[in-house]
Amino acid sequence: MSKSKGALLATATCAVALLSSAVSAETIRLVQDEAYAPYMTMTDKAPTGIWADVITEALSRIDGDYDVVLEALPWSRAVNLVEGGQAHGLVGTYHKPDSRPWIGTYSVAPFTENVSVFCRDGVAEEGWSYPQDFKGLTFGNNAGFGTPGEEFFALVTGGLISLQEAPTTDLNLKKLAGGRIDCYVQEQRTAEMAINALGLTGITRVLDTSVEDSMIGFRGSWQGDEAARFTSAMDGALKAMMEDGTIDRIIAETVGG
Repeated sequence: MSKSKGALLATATCAVALLSSAVSAETIRLVQDEAYAPYMTMTDKAPTGIWADVITEALSRIDGDYDVVLEALPWSRAVNLVEGGQAHGLVGTYHKPDSRPWIGTYSVAPFTENVSVFCRDGVAEEGWSYPQDFKGLTFGNNAGFGTPGEEFFALVTGGLISLQEAPTTDLNLKKLAGGRIDCYVQEQRTAEMAINALGLTGITRVLDTSVEDSMIGFRGSWQGDEAARFTSAMDGALKAMMEDGTIDRIIAETVGG
């Protein structure tokens, strides 16, 4: 049995590991967000959510002596670990070559995410264009997220939009409902699930900004035969899961529909 087909284990470091008796050159460390339901979450110190299920299934289909661990962390820390060379892959990243030039290889995208602007009722007007028409407003953002886009952050740098960052989607939405920020850019399903779960009111989904591919971003400094074999094998497994309906099944089971 290859290591990638070993038993699923949760460790005290918030990790999911697939291990066997074989010894790998190094442990391949993948990191995901811990508070981005339904895509990436943490339960009982173990990674959960759509991405954790996708990776677990993909690894069960990969042949080879790979020692792989998946950890759930605050997103900003996950980003820093990959950028700093302490982890190999950032799970659930969008394609951000300008802000994340240290990602050298992106996996295939097993699914896409719909990004929307949510505002307090009455703040935005019908027909507004994002982000230019939102100048003068205060936005929330998850710490380390590039979701609002490069043009948005250019307006923030220029002082035309104010930005407040919070660690999680729940905190940002609570600030939005409480009137402490005006708007918030987040993936539609993630935001709407949190709004419903928290029982928040007074929030309007104003418009959609983009549809983003969700991928694993492998750091460019990870080179060599093992890196090439693993990234290729992961792509093959993800493609097969897309074709045979496994990805759709995982998503449906997670979101209940």
